[in-house]
Amino acid sequence: MDALRQELAQALWRLSEVAFADWTGQMTEMAQIHGLTLREINTLYELGVNESLKVSEVAARTGLSKAAASQMVERMVRQGLLERAENPANRREKQVRLSPQGRTITRQFDQAALEQIVKVLSRVPDEKIRPLLGAVNAVLEGLETRPPGG
Repeated sequence: MDALRQELAQALWRLSEVAFADWTGQMTEMAQIHGLTLREINTLYELGVNESLKVSEVAARTGLSKAAASQMVERMVRQGLLERAENPANRREKQVRLSPQGRTITRQFDQAALEQIVKVLSRVPDEKIRPLLGAVNAVLEGLETRPPGG
């Protein structure tokens, strides 16, 4: 890894540490309010990104055994957070996806995270935020126009 990218990576990592220093406690509190474990929250986010997954894919992405993932998914279906659906490519295979309630909870977590970042950034003057915003948008544009690994 070249020195410039290493330095940027370290700066971004430090920024995320500062921005989310208080977030863990808030996330834990929100998880308790909704009766969710951190793995269940991870599952909600995985399904938010991937639309639908097989239980075996949920297991792989959460580090659970297939049996434990199946039990967790079943619990989340009973809670109304997930829905089961047929795999259109293989009707014998079931997939899970977010229910409207699961999507709402995921949005609540996203909103709380954004509020935390805004709270931290409110300590930085606008004249320092503007060039950072421009640079971040330029980097994102570059990443979004290149295929992964390209």
